Amino acid sequence: MNIVFWSDSYVPSIAANSIQVLKMCNALTNSGHEVCLYAKKPHGTPNNLKDINNIYGIDSIFDIKILKSNPDIKHLDYDFKICWKIMKGKPDLIYTRNIRSAIISSILSIPTILELHYLPVTIFSKLALKLLHKSPHCKNIVVISNKLKNVILQKYPYINESEIQVAHDAVDLDRFNFNHNANKITKEVLELNPDNKTAVYVGHLYPGRGIKMILKLAKSLSNINFLIIGGHFNDIKTYQDYAYKNHINNIKFVGFVPNSQLPHYYALADVLLMPYQKKVEVSGGGDTSEWMSPMKTYEYMATGKPIISSDLPALREVLNESNAILVEPDNVEDWKYHIENTLTNTILATKISFNARMCAESNTWDDRVSKILGHL
Repeated sequence: MNIVFWSDSYVPSIAANSIQVLKMCNALTNSGHEVCLYAKKPHGTPNNLKDINNIYGIDSIFDIKILKSNPDIKHLDYDFKICWKIMKGKPDLIYTRNIRSAIISSILSIPTILELHYLPVTIFSKLALKLLHKSPHCKNIVVISNKLKNVILQKYPYINESEIQVAHDAVDLDRFNFNHNANKITKEVLELNPDNKTAVYVGHLYPGRGIKMILKLAKSLSNINFLIIGGHFNDIKTYQDYAYKNHINNIKFVGFVPNSQLPHYYALADVLLMPYQKKVEVSGGGDTSEWMSPMKTYEYMATGKPIISSDLPALREVLNESNAILVEPDNVEDWKYHIENTLTNTILATKISFNARMCAESNTWDDRVSKILGHL
């Protein structure tokens, strides 16, 4: 099929939505489809895509069209340009994460798949969802968790359960199959104590991600390295200043790492941390803790390293006692105990790591695409 992925993401970008979109385009291309991605141009940056494979950890070649977009007019110029292009060469399918784009493509009588990562709550999005429900051109609505599906069905009872498909995020397993002994990223390179075990967190540093919890843990577990990968400069600076003022010397913030390079940093981990709090913010604001499906869950599982995660209902759709250690989000003493226990209890660590890896092997991006397109 000739598939257009009509995204609202900026490319290139370190935002999770941007990474997820590129991963999906990569998997759609791997499935034998001709893919064209439309994305927004980040303000003040050149249209330089030469390093795109490294940034996003993708290996397929597909068409990427970066268009300017004006937020002052609600990005209507961006939508108009895409409309003009798809009317000139009508695709077989439009895939989008934006309900506005789904409405436009349905009006244009183009088969459409809408993937939702949020609950439609605005007047426009509520009306748009109802119109898509009635449209013969909306072929599938995909959501990222069972919880989000249930909330939508409860909130909008006119939608049938069969109209919504759950597809959690996924992972590229091949990136984690490399010779760890040849890894050029070492504790010494990162100025970590080479004799200490290392706890690793990967992701943004937005409120609710548990970075304050990690700082508390680092202060009380001074014989363990804490490695934080990801985040924007201002957030990193704030936490670095806090660590310095509180004499926390065993924590290292390395900032953004290209997705293709992340496995080399994961290889340093003795344990992986997911200390989400009861309220979790995303880049655009808003709380997603009720229905989130973090991409890093399956990346963590693919590493074959033990995972310690907050015990939240949305995370339990993937994680359980057989493949992770689940802890109350805000209980510092519990987190301390389980980190130390996991680092010393090799039988437990080996069991949950093995089970997590087995789960990851059946949840690749290629599998996800096959599942979604198979629903058509």
